[in-house]
Amino acid sequence: MYLNKIRLHPILLPIIIYLIVTSQFAYYSIIFSSLLIHELGHIVAAKWTGLKLESCTILPYGGEIKIKRLHHAPAHHQWLIAIAGPLSTAILYLVAQLFEFPGQDFFNTVQLTILALNLLPILPLDGGQALKAIIGKRHQDTYLALSICVSTLLILVSHDQLHLSFIFAFITFQNIRTWQYRKYEEVFNKVLTKQLTLP
Repeated sequence: MYLNKIRLHPILLPIIIYLIVTSQFAYYSIIFSSLLIHELGHIVAAKWTGLKLESCTILPYGGEIKIKRLHHAPAHHQWLIAIAGPLSTAILYLVAQLFEFPGQDFFNTVQLTILALNLLPILPLDGGQALKAIIGKRHQDTYLALSICVSTLLILVSHDQLHLSFIFAFITFQNIRTWQYRKYEEVFNKVLTKQLTLP
């Protein structure tokens, strides 16, 4: 079962506590369920392409999915898995427009925010992952460096919207961490593909 591989990132804990204290937990249930459906889109696409899910961590803007041997999958499979999340969010939004229900305005705002954020062409967002699958391995480092610059700039641009600044700061931190460990990941991938033999 994939559900036992889904978990919340610890960074969400203070957000949840804040919403409980301010009696807004019902709003978070909408956010969480929306993020979960978004991630299920990725999971279904991974299963459809024959790849194995290792874990799924729910983050403030979406999620972080670890899929076994994703980097060795065909580029079109990587692209499909990346775009499946935003596609799920878009379908959820469109279906919701067929009905009227309490809190619909907030629900719509959540879907559009998740969709807009994840379609930004920066890593590790879905738009960035989809573009990464297209540009090829030769330009990966350049694209990662560009993502760090753009996400840092977005922190400054969104300074008057604290929740967005928080998300972009978290994204920048993730990209910097990926940059620091990129060489280790490259060696590890070579070991997996038997291009490099351990002593």
